[in-house]
This record gives sequence, C-alpha cells and structure tokens, in this order.
Amino acid sequence: MPQVGFDLLRRFETLDDALVLRRYMADWKFTDLLASSSLYFAPASHFADKLEGHYTHLDDELSDRQLARWGFDSRARDMAADARALVARDNQKAVVICCWTAGRDESPRMWSEYGAGSEAVALETTVGHLRRALGAGFLIVPVTYLDFSRDGIPKQHSLQPVYFKQTCFVWEREVRVVGEMEVGKRIESPRLVPIDLALVFQKVIVSPFASADYRLSVESRLSAESLSIPIHDSALR
Repeated sequence: MPQVGFDLLRRFETLDDALVLRRYMADWKFTDLLASSSLYFAPASHFADKLEGHYTHLDDELSDRQLARWGFDSRARDMAADARALVARDNQKAVVICCWTAGRDESPRMWSEYGAGSEAVALETTVGHLRRALGAGFLIVPVTYLDFSRDGIPKQHSLQPVYFKQTCFVWEREVRVVGEMEVGKRIESPRLVPIDLALVFQKVIVSPFASADYRLSVESRLSAESLSIPIHDSALR
C-alpha cells in the first residue's frame, strides 16, 4: 500500500465491526479457498472495468480547466493529464482488492451475477472478523456510489478512485478490502492471504438453485477439512 497519505485513507474505513459481509462465489472458487485456506486478492488491473482506479472524465475536465485558469498552456495540461493516467495505471497494478457485499439480506442479483449457476455458495463474515484476520496492512472501506456525469471523486489521495463507483452499481452494496501486492512478486500478481477459515467465516450459505446433492458435497468437503462452519440453505430458496 502506498504509504504517503495512508492515515488519510484509514479515516474512510468502516468502524462497524458487526457489519455482515458476504462473498458470493462459484464452486470452483470455493474449492480453491478450501485448498489454499487463503483469501484471493486480485490486482485492480485484472478487473473487467479498465477504468478501475481512474478519476472520471468529469474530474479530468475540471482539472484541465483549473490548470488553464492558472495559466498553464495546452502542452503542460496534456503532460498533467498523462501523469494522472500513469499514476492510476501504476496503482491498478500494485493494489490488490477483495470485494464483499454488505448487509444481512441475501441479494438475488449477486447470486445470479457471481454465483454462476446452481453450484455456488456465499461465505458470511463480519468486518470485525475480517479485520482481525487480515491485520492493519489492509483497508476495509465501503464503496461510495456517484453520478460520474455530475459528481467528482475526492483528490486527497491517488487511491481514492478505488473506493468510488457509478450509481448503476449501487445494488452490489460493495465493501472493498484493499492492500498492496505481495513483496517480491512480479507486478500485477494476485495475492493469496492465509486466514483461519473457521475463525473468519460464521456460515456457508448454499445457492438457492442448488440441489440436495450439492449441499451434501459442501458438507463433505468442509468435514474433510475439519471445518465446523455451519451450513445454511439460502433464504431465497
């Protein structure tokens, strides 16, 4: 995590340790989680949205106008724009993110978008359990949703764009856990962070579309790993 301004970013963390978080995942991801006993953090550059971590077009326009008012010519303003884009691209490669959904209610759309079929689970934890497992090297910050055509992203730190998304994604109720890539790894490498699964997760929720055989499979695999995490059927079943 870039250390300049780190304390500033810390101020945006959620203080609600009781906030329920869920991570919806297809069965193959659940299998990988059990095998590794680690949370998977993806570089921001691996996300589908290639503007992830960048300021908005509105922000760029406003910055350009400000520089023009200060008397900078077009060449200098272009250099400033290139510098902003370069910082964003570098942050994309060096920052790793693990995304969660907040709230006690299950989300039908999250099951549809991230459950990927009938063989899927949602793992439930809280901010407090996650914070204790990961330590101070990670920031747990709720995403703020903005109308990017009208609202600008704050500019106190170059990583702030990571915590802002367009209002069309508000249904995700996203909370992001953000850290730096593992020391010694190639740039843009994902990061696996070892955790105690039994201490972090309070329940495993089985997809509302799952068969009885799949539920038994989940029970069997947890038992094989000596994990006594309670298994629940989806409330949407």
